[in-house]
Amino acid sequence: MELDPKDLGTLELDGQWVPYIDLYDEKFIPTRISVGKDEYAFNSSQIIFGHGATLPGKIRELRASGKKPIIAERAKRYYIFVSPP
Repeated sequence: MELDPKDLGTLELDGQWVPYIDLYDEKFIPTRISVGKDEYAFNSSQIIFGHGATLPGKIRELRASGKKPIIAERAKRYYIFVSPP
């Protein structure tokens, strides 16, 4: 799925800003997303309710390993996509 960079927002997670896209109206979640020249692959998903307990740590861990995360929201879940290091 190709996304226009102007459609991205940001999600604040415990002092971190993460690129965010609302895919609520999409019929399915893709396995790959491209934004401009950046390619992202599905990594994991998490229920939105209670995400504050684990999602910030997951994002820190991904960034520490050199990956760039982007979060998509759909049907009460956050879907994490990452670019390769």
